[in-house]
Amino acid sequence: MKVTIFTDGAARGNPDGPGGYGAIVRYQTADGVIMEKELSGGFPSTTNNRMELMGVIAAAECLGEFGEPCEGLIWSDSRYVVDAFTKHWITNWKRNGWVTASKTPVKNQDLWNRLLTALAPHSLQFRWVKGHADHPENERCDRLATTAADHVGWSLDGGEPFIQASDWIPAETAKKADAAGRKTTAGKKQDDVKLAASAAVHASGNLSNPVQEPVQTIRIRYLSDRIDKLQPPTNSANWIDLRAAEDVDLKKGDFRLIRLGVAMKLPAGYEAHVVPRSSTYKNFGIIQANHHGVIDNAYSGDNDEWMVPVIAMRDTQIHVNDRICQFRIERRQPDILFEEVDHLDDTDRGGFGTTGIQ
Repeated sequence: MKVTIFTDGAARGNPDGPGGYGAIVRYQTADGVIMEKELSGGFPSTTNNRMELMGVIAAAECLGEFGEPCEGLIWSDSRYVVDAFTKHWITNWKRNGWVTASKTPVKNQDLWNRLLTALAPHSLQFRWVKGHADHPENERCDRLATTAADHVGWSLDGGEPFIQASDWIPAETAKKADAAGRKTTAGKKQDDVKLAASAAVHASGNLSNPVQEPVQTIRIRYLSDRIDKLQPPTNSANWIDLRAAEDVDLKKGDFRLIRLGVAMKLPAGYEAHVVPRSSTYKNFGIIQANHHGVIDNAYSGDNDEWMVPVIAMRDTQIHVNDRICQFRIERRQPDILFEEVDHLDDTDRGGFGTTGIQ
């Protein structure tokens, strides 16, 4: 069976943002009709390189449907993936126990092993294609990948991964459907998925294709009439300033919970992260005692006033309305299950702090 594969990966806010992959697998029937299948998937916290690998993995694993070895080409715009095979990096990594030439563990070893397993029955050659250069199939894979990243990033229930695949259809039919879809959305700034894209995507502030976020409403009760009202964020970091609601005199070494004069009801599924402003120590000589405060949306009674715990590093004074910290809201961690195992099936990294040794 001869096949041609095109793949791409994408990550919003790389690293550790939502990401997705896209792939197209093609073969020719006995009567000369070129058939294809589209594959895509999204993950809530990943990297661009992992998604590039997942695009190839999804396509290679799909070949099992044929029940026989396949030969052909895999086209990818990822030098990371293509060079690993064409420059024989992966052969050297395996021979050296999955350690690079610089004596560091190979990243994404789990996916490299999964890819090698998927490729083993087949004879497939890798070819590089320049990304974002109007290559039709590469552009389609890019759309599949970015749409998947935006879709999983929007989910308010913790951003569960998803995987989807089309039926096998004639390639010409798929091309016409893709062209029609692009024409339909050409005049729209966002499609339904992008309208609901994740706050994590938007918050990175460094995207080539930023998307509009749904507005979240926070109910707020002021417990002081001496502080300025909170303002929606206008900077790319999306942090909101909080102000002292009392005058405070502190001696060096003093600990104090400083009132912030507000109580809030956060949106369902969100929590607030409270941290110092970049100028807090310089202006007031205080550090936040717990470094990073977390307030969940159950702390929402009329008198559940927000406070910040501080330690004075010098004698200092803080006055009402001084901006002493800031917050932003984040999605809460999804439900977690722990699976006890005897082996983790990965390479030991070597201990804490080992990557920082020169």
